[in-house]
This record gives sequence, C-alpha cells and structure tokens, in this order.
Amino acid sequence: MIKYKNKERKILNNIIPSRLREARIARGYTLKQLAEMVGVTRQSISQYELGRTIPSGEVLRKIIEKLKFPLSFFTKPIENENVQNPKSAIFFRSLRSTTQKSRNMSSCRIDWVRDIFLYLSNFIDFPKVDIPDVSKFVPNDGLDKDIIEDIAIYVRKYWGLGLGPISNLTLLLEKKGFIISRLELGEKKIDAFSQWRNDRPFIFLGSDKDSAVRSRFDIAHELAHILFHTDLEQEDLRTPKMLNKIEEEANLFAGAFLLPKDSFSQEVLSTSLSHFISLKKRWKVSIAAMIKRCETLDIFTENQILYLNKQLSINRMRKREPLDDVLVPEQPSVLRQAVKLLLDNNIKTSYEILEDLPYGVDEIESLCNLPKGTLTQEGKVIPLNLKKFK
Repeated sequence: MIKYKNKERKILNNIIPSRLREARIARGYTLKQLAEMVGVTRQSISQYELGRTIPSGEVLRKIIEKLKFPLSFFTKPIENENVQNPKSAIFFRSLRSTTQKSRNMSSCRIDWVRDIFLYLSNFIDFPKVDIPDVSKFVPNDGLDKDIIEDIAIYVRKYWGLGLGPISNLTLLLEKKGFIISRLELGEKKIDAFSQWRNDRPFIFLGSDKDSAVRSRFDIAHELAHILFHTDLEQEDLRTPKMLNKIEEEANLFAGAFLLPKDSFSQEVLSTSLSHFISLKKRWKVSIAAMIKRCETLDIFTENQILYLNKQLSINRMRKREPLDDVLVPEQPSVLRQAVKLLLDNNIKTSYEILEDLPYGVDEIESLCNLPKGTLTQEGKVIPLNLKKFK
C-alpha cells in the first residue's frame, strides 16, 4: 500500500498544470462545468491549472475520465517553439460568427497536429515547402481585384497547373509541403483555418461539413491567407476593417485560382441552372461561387446575376445544391501515409506510437485521417497457422 501511495504521489507531482487547462479548453468546458463534472469547486480547478495545488488521485482520475485524455497527456512537457520561427496569426473562416470557445478548441488542435508532424518527421521525409513568393505583386497600397487575378494565374503557372480544373486541390497542396487535417469539432460555423508553424503551412478543415465543393473553396481561401497575410499578427484580426479586407482578398483569390478568368469565362454559355450544374461537375466549385465569379468578371449583367441568385433561392439551393451528394470531399493523406509507413515497415508499433504521442487513439486517428481502429488492431488478432496434412 505504501509503495502504491508513493507511486501515485509521484504521478501527481509530475502533472503539468498548463496541460490541465489545455485539456479542458480542448473539450470546450468552462471551469465551472468541469468542476461540476468531477465534484469539486470552480476555484479548485483554477488552482490546479495555475499549479498552486495538486489534485488528489481520485480527482485526477475523474478529470481523465471526463476529458478523455490518457494520463501521459498531463505529464508530457510542452515544448517551446524556436523563437526564430514564431507562429503567425490563425486565420479562421467566418471569424465573426465563430465563438471564442470554438477558436480556442481549434487552436489546441493546431498544436497537436504540429507535434504529430514533428514526431513523424523524425522518421519520414515530408515534401519540402514549395510556395511561390508573390510579394513582388503587392504594391505598398495593398491588393486590388486585378492584382489578385494576376497572382492567381502566376501561382497556377508556378505549379504547372494550366488553366483547367484542378482535379484534387488537397493532394496538390500536400505535395507542395502543406500539412492538412480535418477536425471533428461539432461546430458548424468553423469552415477552415490556417497558420504558419515552424516554416510550414498548416490548413485545418471542418469535417462536420460534407460538401466537397465548399471544402475546396475553403482550402483555396486558406491558401490565399498563406500567400498574402503571413505578416499579420493575431491582434490585427480583431479590427473589423482589417478582417473584412483580408477575407475579401482571400475570397477573390479562391475564385480566381479555382476558376481562371480566360478559361472559365469561355465555358459560361447560359444562365440556366442546368448549365451551371454541368459546370459544377467539371470545375468542382459550387454554383453560388460560380455565379459570384461571373459577377466579378462581368460575364452577366446585373439583372442576370439577380435572376440566377433568385433561382438558387426558389429551388432551395442555398444550403444544398445538386451534386453535393455525388461529389466526394477530398481527404488529406500525407499524415495518414506517414503513420502507415511506420507501421508497415515495422519502424514503430501502434503501441509505441500511442506511447510517444500523448493524445489518445481517437484523437490521433482523427487528426491523421486514419481509418478508425488503425492504431487499436494490433494485438487483437491471434496468430494461427494451418496444419500440414499428409
């Protein structure tokens, strides 16, 4: 019993207070909510997170149970990033309608994916970052529509894409060194967000949305932030004027990049919705976004644009368009392939990966876009051999 108590005390003394706070925030709970769940006061939870007091063994067990993290998460030190590679601002789509709680939950997962990537980098050579420098296009007085059109074409030429539809935008960016992950946050208002970390761009997509075309537009939108806005700090995004400006720039770029003006405009031959459905199948861009692109390029008159938007409303296509249940959302693959490479080549076992990464099996499988059960199958199969019959 004494030996057990000593072991428990050692574990409790190794608990890192900031990890308690991180776990609570990642699950979206307030101090009061977690306190009620584990049967202590709000002040007690605050004291644990500040490191002024240590939770009892029983309280810690309840915290682990309620927050669904392994014990190792609470004892693993948080590594400081290289001061020469500071974090850029986090760009959230629909920032104004996204709650602070949701942004905080998302920010935690940026740290986790970065940690997973750095861990995998010890064994895997990931694609080098290959992003064009567009600074020469940007004048001192900022971007305008025409400049953004030029940048979109330049980026396409730099990557050798031509002027046709991009078959798989997620795969393209992963080949260019981006780390892309889908998150299950249960938050419909978070479409996507991005950030530069350790000289590498990270893009996160909400897996709660199942529209392939909207997801592709989100990726192109985040690509614009990576290209244009890396000099901004988080404080800059608190200004509505600045936020509106960069969101408009990102939307303009996404439209110009996915639907190049010279090629796309030649294919728009009618204002019928059936024609736009066929264009959607080819370009993998939503009808609403294509109509907006037609407006930007002055392909149609103001009345024609008004007619098309009315048709979307009349036919109840604002939230769900034709082909949304046919086109399959693109899936990130680089982290999944890296984990599979470790397993298939016996470099690491599932058990060792779960020991090395303190985030829990469900979390790691989700962040790496692994099929559920990938890291829990090992040890469940009993090795059997057929008998040799004479």
